[in-house]
Amino acid sequence: MLEGKTQWSGLAHSKQKNLLYGIICYFILLFAYTGGSKLIDIDPLYTSLRNTPLYFGKSLALIISWGLPAVEIATALSLCFSKFRYTGLICAGILIFVFIMYTGWIVIFPMQQPCSCGGILAEMSWKQHFLFNLFSEALALSGIYLLSPPKKLSR
Repeated sequence: MLEGKTQWSGLAHSKQKNLLYGIICYFILLFAYTGGSKLIDIDPLYTSLRNTPLYFGKSLALIISWGLPAVEIATALSLCFSKFRYTGLICAGILIFVFIMYTGWIVIFPMQQPCSCGGILAEMSWKQHFLFNLFSEALALSGIYLLSPPKKLSR
């Protein structure tokens, strides 16, 4: 899954490769699971978006309720192919950052807002969800750093 591209030549240590492999697998599983869960039962996401304190009209809520799971699944798929892996990690970082902003808003301004993540993630409290997102963002940034081509020193 990780071999065959020159971007791996910069990773000198197998521990770094293993860490990057773990990060990539984490995001593939996370986004395939959450995106798939949302697509299987789209109504809770739509209702959640309609009831959010940030006003989403019916049409915007509908677009986001279909678009978000599609982007999550596309991100998971991009991480499966070495040619798109760096872009996939960038997308993962952006998605998680948006989720941090949203969950942070809910934590700072408490309200009865159901989580529409699907599956076991929906069982987390908003504070747990916020911490989970912070952890995920740290992983995304670490993956981006590890996959970045090595910088050449100029003399």
